[in-house]
Amino acid sequence: MARQVEVEFRGLDDAVREIRRMGQAAIDEVPGALLREGERIMARSKNEVPVDTGTLRSSGHVEGPAKRGLAAEVTLAYGGPSAQYAAVVHEKHRTASKYLERPMRTAAATMGRRIAADIRRALDRAARRGGGR
Repeated sequence: MARQVEVEFRGLDDAVREIRRMGQAAIDEVPGALLREGERIMARSKNEVPVDTGTLRSSGHVEGPAKRGLAAEVTLAYGGPSAQYAAVVHEKHRTASKYLERPMRTAAATMGRRIAADIRRALDRAARRGGGR
């Protein structure tokens, strides 16, 4: 049984304004920045996930980015083909069952700033290569 967790992000309005101020090139960088942020969170999560055989840890993945109009999203998940195993581990290790939720909630407080900084770095690299848009 898949379980979704919703996390409230603060400061994203400021990040969105900053990205829009930087222009279309910055907007084009958003999906990649979201993917990199998702990968950072998943790496932290994999340090918290209970390990018996390593099956659950190795099933952790980031999907996307998916673009929907002006929006982009990534999905962080454990399970996939190992979904039944993930459910068993979740039940067996109730105290450690927040191994994805905890890193996500921790990241939420400063995520907007990290994503905006990531986009600025990508734009700076492109400008140095002469690929400024």
